[in-house]
Amino acid sequence: MMEEIGNHFKLEKLDGNKFHQTDLFFSSGRNCLRFIISKRNIKKILIPYFLCETVSESAINEGIEIEYYHIDNNYKPIDIPTNMNSGTFLYLVNYYGILTGEPIIDIVDKYKNVIVDNTHNFYDDNKYGVDTIFNYRKYFGVPNGACIISNLQYDPQLPKSKSLNRIVEFIEREESGKYFHYSTFMEADQYFHNEPISYISQFSDNYLKVINYGNCFTKRLTNYEYLNEKLSKYNLLNISDNVKLNFMYPFLVDDGIGLRKFLLENNIYANLFWPNVYNNGSNNFEISLAGNTVLLPIDQRYGLDEMKYISNKILEYNSKTKKLCRMGK
Repeated sequence: MMEEIGNHFKLEKLDGNKFHQTDLFFSSGRNCLRFIISKRNIKKILIPYFLCETVSESAINEGIEIEYYHIDNNYKPIDIPTNMNSGTFLYLVNYYGILTGEPIIDIVDKYKNVIVDNTHNFYDDNKYGVDTIFNYRKYFGVPNGACIISNLQYDPQLPKSKSLNRIVEFIEREESGKYFHYSTFMEADQYFHNEPISYISQFSDNYLKVINYGNCFTKRLTNYEYLNEKLSKYNLLNISDNVKLNFMYPFLVDDGIGLRKFLLENNIYANLFWPNVYNNGSNNFEISLAGNTVLLPIDQRYGLDEMKYISNKILEYNSKTKKLCRMGK
């Protein structure tokens, strides 16, 4: 039967393209991973300790074995067996975009069975030849959306996700003028925990076609370069001059907990990533990374005025505490 004609308008269908060229758009990064596990017939996955629990939860949901590994000070896996069988895969996280390019290529060449988590580098255009996950929801204001660059095929039997309940948080923020509705954010986030493997919602799929991806990238990169110019002499993390980060500015210091608290008092949200590392078997190095890496926002909502405010507040903190002691590269 033909779709109804007339009556009330629906949301407009928008023209344009989503950034990544693939048919495999899912509601979340965890659903991307679950799809890969099911289609690759994976029996065992190697996951870093230094990561949020949603990845291990996804593996548990698919009923496969999990083994954890540590990372070195270059954010690369250590003590990984080179003779993994066909049912074992290495889950490689491109932390903050630092491993982009040759480091990932070298690891893929070495271990073969690799899944690349590129949540922290949406704009990475390298072709790694393995399943690579990108997350739109971590970069843009959409209720859901992530994708896989892969040779896997679209499965028409899977359902589409729904956006209705998740949109509430966005509307409340927009119409109230308040920056953050934590309760509605957490409520919306809970839907991903129990959701079956689902494709991206119609709403998000439509909305992603009109984002100015080039403009967003330029803003992010400009903001990163400003903070890096002002703060790199205090940053304990060595970032190669060849790497241009665009997710957040990872600022590693000796007193990340104190600095994060000071920034929050000045209305700067530099959230603690992956607090689960404090009790999941992570080593002291990884625990220190989690606590002392202050992730500064550089996204397209902000410009140089905000970056100046952030850097000035950090320098103010240093003048009061003398705890940012590193000078020079």
